[in-house]
Amino acid sequence: MDHTQMSWKEDNVLARLHNSVDNVTLAVGQALTNPTEQSIQNAEDMIERANRSVAMALESRGKMEPISTLQEQLDQNRERLNTLQ
Repeated sequence: MDHTQMSWKEDNVLARLHNSVDNVTLAVGQALTNPTEQSIQNAEDMIERANRSVAMALESRGKMEPISTLQEQLDQNRERLNTLQ
């Protein structure tokens, strides 16, 4: 396989993971600000999607720094959300 294509796909995986974690951060912030059942459920859904993105990134790239950092951010957001429950 062409290295540039492989690199592009890997970068895409990381970009999607980054976007997923950013979405979790926003959703958790909204749930903490306005803790309705809907906002909490939305944050939980975003966390589940981000978990799948982490799994895909780990599968394609292995354990590496950007993935570990984003996974840590995801875990922190999950803990913040858990304070509401």
